Amino acid sequence: MSTETKQKISYPDWVTKHKQKGTSIFCINNKYYLYKVKSVWNKDKGRAQKITEKYLGRITEQGFVEPKKAININSPVSVKEYGAVKAVTTLGEDILAKLRETFPHEADRLFTLASLRVIDPSPFKRAEHTYKHSYLSEMFPNLNLSGKDISNFLKEFGQARQKMVEFMRSFFSDGQHILFDGTSVISKSEKMNINKIGYNAHKEYDPQINLLYAFNCDTQTPAYYRIVAGNVKDVSAFKLSLIETKITNMIIVADKGFGSEANFKLLEENNLKYIVPLRRSSLAFDTAKLEKGNKKEFDGYFVFNERPIWYYKTPEVIVYIDNDLKVAEEKDYILRIEKNLEGYTNEGFIDRQYKFGAIVLKTNLDKTPKEIYNFYKERREIEQAFDFLKNLLEQDKTYMQNEIALEAWSFINHIALMLNYKIYNLLRTNDLLAKYSISDFIQHLKYIYKIKTDTQWLTSEVSSKTSTMLSALKMHIT
Repeated sequence: MSTETKQKISYPDWVTKHKQKGTSIFCINNKYYLYKVKSVWNKDKGRAQKITEKYLGRITEQGFVEPKKAININSPVSVKEYGAVKAVTTLGEDILAKLRETFPHEADRLFTLASLRVIDPSPFKRAEHTYKHSYLSEMFPNLNLSGKDISNFLKEFGQARQKMVEFMRSFFSDGQHILFDGTSVISKSEKMNINKIGYNAHKEYDPQINLLYAFNCDTQTPAYYRIVAGNVKDVSAFKLSLIETKITNMIIVADKGFGSEANFKLLEENNLKYIVPLRRSSLAFDTAKLEKGNKKEFDGYFVFNERPIWYYKTPEVIVYIDNDLKVAEEKDYILRIEKNLEGYTNEGFIDRQYKFGAIVLKTNLDKTPKEIYNFYKERREIEQAFDFLKNLLEQDKTYMQNEIALEAWSFINHIALMLNYKIYNLLRTNDLLAKYSISDFIQHLKYIYKIKTDTQWLTSEVSSKTSTMLSALKMHIT
């Protein structure tokens, strides 16, 4: 579902006749108000954007009523985006409270910058403009958010890593299950030493930093991040992260590319708990039981998402067979043969026939096969977190030129990621993820405004589509 364009609202003819070029109408409590607007080119978004300049007066059936007193055209903006601000600040109340406890002087600035990243993930150089036209400027007034102010703030605040970790530790506790994984972030800055040439999942060799992330399975929220140099191996970085977080129940769930003998040796030497999938070509994947075609050869089965998962253990790994996945993979391979795609042959199908639908996991966890499989499937949550970081928050690359500022930038993005998960979990809890994305949620609410008439702030009307969404979520924007 997409809501990239403003939702259309119909007004009576006696209202619309007063609308002229350069003006816009807002309806509040069934009363109509006219504002002067102008169109400003937003080079970051590549499109024009309407900016409200001043209040012109009220429209009634009897005619147009000008304000009783003159409006100062230099006064603060009198129409401000409110809906998304209200939702994000309400959902993030616990985050703001903890920020104020940990960072008494910086909390409001941090929360505002993170909220702006959620509502309008533009570069920080545009933060001041967005802030002034957002109701955040009324909730958190008098913040200096010019590009220069933010740059100086990042360089100063980035030194507070110890307090950042204290803040993050408050959102998980001992005994909770924490998944840990890493991803790369491209950085071509020539002024930092932390960005190094390194290999990533896209087979790119650009200068990069490694971003490690912990995800709390129990609360379904991102819990912790750490930046390391692009050429540092994940295993040694994981060990230091354990020391910093003091997590005692961390499980490292990596991808298939991580499964080398050298990495497993390092994990064991450092007493790290892990679940790592192996490639189906691994010598540890013994297909002898599969080739017999007899379920008696298996150790058992369990049901996951209403799908039977059969499994058997070997001294090195646990092999799981998902028959639904097996059928889908067989079909996909045969269709590729039919299309004469290179590398897909009848012989290749026969060679792979016992490997379709197989998931091969190597682990040192003292858990049942079902528990291990469930933990492994939680990996998609941390992959979802990386997707939010790189797509919603645009943290797939960084232009930071200073390592201290990079730390602060990453911390603000972490708070923004936590806020995004507040929205995501709200949609998930109400079974609405199939209908609304996080972006849909924000776009719907961005067209609810606070409008100032003389000295009073009033809330604009809500479209029927937005009302339907809010009703389904049991939310109220007032």
